[in-house]
Amino acid sequence: MKLLFDYPWYCIFFCLLAGVLYSALLYFRRRGQDDGMPRYLRWLLPLLRLFAVSLIAFLLMAPLVRRQVGTQEKPIVVITQDRSQSIPVAEREVVDKQIRSLSSDYQFVVDTFGGKSTDITAALSSIADRYAGRNLGAVVLATDGIYNQGQNPAIYAPSLAVPVYTVALGDTTHRCDAAITHVRSGRIAYLKDQFPVEVTVQAYGLGGARATLSVARGGQRLFSKEIHYAAGQHITTETVILEADKPGLQSYTVSLTPCEGEVSTRNNSRSFAVEVVDGHQKVTILAAAPHPDISAIRQSIERNPNYEVEVQLVGSGLKNDQVKESSLLILHNLPSLGSQTDLAPFRQIPTIYIIGTQTDLGRFNALHAGLEIVARARKADDVVAASNRSFALFTLADDVCDRLEQLPPLQAPFGTYRPSGNLQSLFTAKVMGVASDRPLIAFCQQEGVRHAFVVGEGLWRWRLQGYQMTGSHADFDQLIEKMVVYTSLQTNRDHLQLTHEHIYQENQPVTIQAQLYNDNYEPVNDPSLQLTLYRADSTGRSSGGTYEMGRSGTGYTLHLGVLPPGQYNYAASATLAGKTHKASGSFIVEELNLEELNLVADHALLSTIASVTGAQMLTPDQLGHLPQLLRDRGDLKTVVYPHTRYTQLLDLPWLLILLILLLSLEWAVRKYYS
Repeated sequence: MKLLFDYPWYCIFFCLLAGVLYSALLYFRRRGQDDGMPRYLRWLLPLLRLFAVSLIAFLLMAPLVRRQVGTQEKPIVVITQDRSQSIPVAEREVVDKQIRSLSSDYQFVVDTFGGKSTDITAALSSIADRYAGRNLGAVVLATDGIYNQGQNPAIYAPSLAVPVYTVALGDTTHRCDAAITHVRSGRIAYLKDQFPVEVTVQAYGLGGARATLSVARGGQRLFSKEIHYAAGQHITTETVILEADKPGLQSYTVSLTPCEGEVSTRNNSRSFAVEVVDGHQKVTILAAAPHPDISAIRQSIERNPNYEVEVQLVGSGLKNDQVKESSLLILHNLPSLGSQTDLAPFRQIPTIYIIGTQTDLGRFNALHAGLEIVARARKADDVVAASNRSFALFTLADDVCDRLEQLPPLQAPFGTYRPSGNLQSLFTAKVMGVASDRPLIAFCQQEGVRHAFVVGEGLWRWRLQGYQMTGSHADFDQLIEKMVVYTSLQTNRDHLQLTHEHIYQENQPVTIQAQLYNDNYEPVNDPSLQLTLYRADSTGRSSGGTYEMGRSGTGYTLHLGVLPPGQYNYAASATLAGKTHKASGSFIVEELNLEELNLVADHALLSTIASVTGAQMLTPDQLGHLPQLLRDRGDLKTVVYPHTRYTQLLDLPWLLILLILLLSLEWAVRKYYS
């Protein structure tokens, strides 16, 4: 125990001095008067008053008492029960009854996991997180050993560093059944492309039977194949090739016709969804004259089948209507010194400017695209690339950047470069071996439209030299692809924008967020925002409701919770400054029937978990013996956690009692002799 206070230690003498003065003034100012009091009391009473006053003065400094105390905690035993659909209700009731009868020698904590899916490792990990730093003595895992999500729990269990007793539930008997156990597909496919879907079928006890595996969308069958089951356990994987013929979210159903004697038919079908993106884009290359750069760029872009490239020479007449349909423009030496082509109508189209010796810099600067170059003379510099490692708009591998720095120089205009404030350089120019801050390849965004700049011509040399260095055009192609993908991506300029996941699992809560912008594209959330949600049932009829989205920060948020499986469409609207802004979209909630895929308990896994953690596997009826098993271990001990406790002396009741006794005794003696 230690006393702590905020005042210097010598203040204690002032407390004593206050007691001495008070006592002296009270008892010795009338010295010599005979009150019949014995001599020893004449000295005892001043000492009592001195001690009482000094103690009160000391307590006024609010001293603290620091003490080391210990808190005892019994071993914690967490009993976590599997509540998934594969566990029989009768076995759950037996476990519950046994838990209620357990003695109180330990801190028994009951927990549950499972539901539409089972992740045993996640359940164990949650226990480890919640009881970190606590006296966790053991874990009791009551389950059938069937897990359909997460990693193998037998691998994770030893990291708990406590014994894991397993309670074997469920039925280990193999029954006649067939199921679609896995459906693997990508989440995104491009329009008019084909995408593969892998379907795994597993059957047991149906040898000689036949079933039809089919894939359908909206009631229309897209694929079917007859499957012949082998004797015993049968596993087969079929690869189905589907065509992405419609844009948007597409929901598909994989089904397996049931056979006679199957224990369950709920696992004979599974649904999945794919977002089909219309990724086809048109890229138009406009050039003042033929140039080898054009061919090099075109070959790199056409490697991606989603891009259609058209080349136009402005001298042969410009087809404005076709150019306006482009997703991206690449201007080579435009505006040029030898052409008066008007580029103003295309300012809202994302553009890559390749600036060379024939570029009319005066007219280029008038476009206010994000970079201005004031020419000092009709000269050109030979510049090589120096990578900017802090570039963050997209990633380009460091080894690719290193090789691009070794490529031949480009010919760039000689002059003063004036970049806009938001221009970011992927490569800067190195002139005669000296690094500079001049942009060589750079990007910016003006009025919601993205622009890129290659300040120099001669890219065809990069493509050829890159092939000589590595034996492929991969580095150059990757650079051009990254530039095209980033620049062609249009930013959303709608006043009302909604964001959400396109595909949700059945047990995953659905959240939709929205942002409303005024005419200056500043986020506001003063107006109310209504969202109407529709869900189509199997008959084609739709049902839903209207919700008012809640304000959150500068935007809106709507928590819809867990929704039934199906495809949902929504429409949102808000009125701002007399204008009604609308937005619509859709998402899919996938059915999650993982618990129906495997109905055979895996007690071998439970035995392994218990073995690797130094415990043992029990049956539900043996759960009542658990306290004795824990006592027999000898390593589950009550732990004392030391900690420091701070208490004000004013809060100690014995000090108050002491003061009352001192003052009462003094008063009683003085009253007696007065």
